[in-house]
Amino acid sequence: MIRYFIILLFLFSGCQSHTLQSKKKVLFVSILPLKYFADQLIDGNFEVEVMVPPGASPETYSPTPKQMIHLSEAKAYFSIGYLGFEQVWLANFKGTNPNLQVYPTSAGIEMIKEEHVHADHEHPAGVDPHIWSSPKTAQIMADNMCNGLKKIDPEHAITYEINLKKLKIQINKVDSTITEIFKASSGKRFVVFHPALGYLARDYGLEQLAIEFEGKIPSPKHLKQVIEASREAKVTFILIQKEFDAENAEVIATETGSTILQIDPLDYNWSDQVIDIAQKISKK
Repeated sequence: MIRYFIILLFLFSGCQSHTLQSKKKVLFVSILPLKYFADQLIDGNFEVEVMVPPGASPETYSPTPKQMIHLSEAKAYFSIGYLGFEQVWLANFKGTNPNLQVYPTSAGIEMIKEEHVHADHEHPAGVDPHIWSSPKTAQIMADNMCNGLKKIDPEHAITYEINLKKLKIQINKVDSTITEIFKASSGKRFVVFHPALGYLARDYGLEQLAIEFEGKIPSPKHLKQVIEASREAKVTFILIQKEFDAENAEVIATETGSTILQIDPLDYNWSDQVIDIAQKISKK
């Protein structure tokens, strides 16, 4: 009898736990750096879920059935607004959850047109989505996220305002740190496999040379241009994200005598990663 009661109690507790979890308010964000910003602001008022998991590409990602189920219960979705998978899936997200509030964190940011990023590509309708790479644009992203949180949860508006001030102090410290790091690097060219650092380059007087575009294999003409530009600028390193195939980067490294350095712009620890990237770019 006691054993039967324990089993019933266990089953009841499990049901209660599931009910409580399902009632917890949920937010979705597109990528890990957005979760970093959200976690600094929400003070535990929401559970934050990330759509694109570590190692996956925000250009081509497809949500899992489990994510779509969780999304149907979410209060809001904080997007970048221009990522490849967002262009395909955001309308579908709204169809799944008509009450879902979508807040693009890129609102108010001067976006980079992609034809200005690549030497031999023209994409008039394209926009560089990698706004989180620069502390200057991150300030605006934090403002947008805070404004969205106040709309969906006005009861905790003061908490979000207080936490926004703390977050912006932190972002300002990163800005000051990398400004100092880049003090002697104005106008410097650097080579990166995936063009993820365009806003960092723009905001700190650098020039990004990208090998890859939207997962496409670079043409021989483009590789030649990057090699020639790298030699002219005396580039000594190539930055590459850990999820990308290094084959084409190795070709350029061999031709220019460069070394390959790994970066992770999609890492959760935004502050540490931006500073790490700046330190690598500033290498001689």
